[in-house]
Amino acid sequence: MTQVFHWSKWIGIVGLESSVWKIWGFIILSLYVAIEVEAIWKVIKALAGWAIDTAAQRSIAARLSGSVYYTGTLLGMLQCWRLSSSWKELRKYWASIEWVLSIQYVPPDATLKKRMYVTIGIVAAFTTIEHISNVLSHLGFQCEPSQCLRKYILSSHGFLLLDFEYSDWIGVAIAFMRILATMVWNLRDLLIILTSMGLTSRYKRLNECVAKVAARDSQGKEWREDTEFLKVYLWRKIREAYVKQSLLVRRVDSCLGLLILFSAFFNFYFICLQLFLGIMQEKDTPVREAYYVVSITWLCVRTGYTVVAAADVCKHSTMALPTLYECNAQFYNVEIERLQKQLVNEYVALSGMGFFYLNRTFVLQMSGAVVTYVLVLIQYDDSDSTVT
Repeated sequence: MTQVFHWSKWIGIVGLESSVWKIWGFIILSLYVAIEVEAIWKVIKALAGWAIDTAAQRSIAARLSGSVYYTGTLLGMLQCWRLSSSWKELRKYWASIEWVLSIQYVPPDATLKKRMYVTIGIVAAFTTIEHISNVLSHLGFQCEPSQCLRKYILSSHGFLLLDFEYSDWIGVAIAFMRILATMVWNLRDLLIILTSMGLTSRYKRLNECVAKVAARDSQGKEWREDTEFLKVYLWRKIREAYVKQSLLVRRVDSCLGLLILFSAFFNFYFICLQLFLGIMQEKDTPVREAYYVVSITWLCVRTGYTVVAAADVCKHSTMALPTLYECNAQFYNVEIERLQKQLVNEYVALSGMGFFYLNRTFVLQMSGAVVTYVLVLIQYDDSDSTVT
């Protein structure tokens, strides 16, 4: 995770970096603010009837969509920056938790680092494919090289610029910021995924420890008072490890809460928007059709992967209960009973600032809400057309 934050300095996330990199971060942040202010102003002009052109990519819906996109980028960058700044203290606390249960039954997760790098590679690859398809959908295959930048900017950012407002230096700056914005959107979800993978990995190790200790106890043939004392002490250490782990989840949740809230909101908004546009608008070229398929697929997969990865924390926090319920009554002790009550009564999950908790049912709730709102939008659009 420290490496991820170190790499993210190139896109303006500079919480752990030197003052020189912080200047770079403030420059990027200032450019986002300038784009967002201009985008909001264009929306106001369209709503007030002051806009010169409100057709196609400069319609009210297009201007609002562009404004929301850069709002999500700006808020995502601020929250990633906040998490990056607090990561130094969080990783120290996380490392201290790792030493709470130093038992031979819980070896380190040797595959976690590899799985995290694979996840980073997959996200980077699909992000690149999605962005390239976006550029091609706006340019086509018959654009003259000298006009490519102008055509792309006026097509993709028509909500921001009119034809006579365009210049090459503005086009280069917007194209550069568009690339960084794409990275910020995917980094926001990637941080949630990677952090959730780390928390889930530790829960898996704790659950594995419970299973092995319970299996060893059930194989004991002789009962002695000193052996019973050691068993109770071992189960107490395991129970304390679960307490520390739940405290770690809450500590991480306090740092990730806003990031999760913004991720869920903006992903939900653009999934609904993309589905609505895909159903109601005609694609004039095969390239645009291909881009739509790539874009909506990657958006849904990334959102679903983020929610499922975070939901795994909640799922694995109680997976030791079946093992505890099956413990042999002969070796049952007070610490096992306390651990059972603790896992049953303590709800552990990542959340969006407490407004919702990320578990497996949240995936179905979000899917149902998407279908509902898309149908409402389609019905409203049809009724509006009929009235017109």
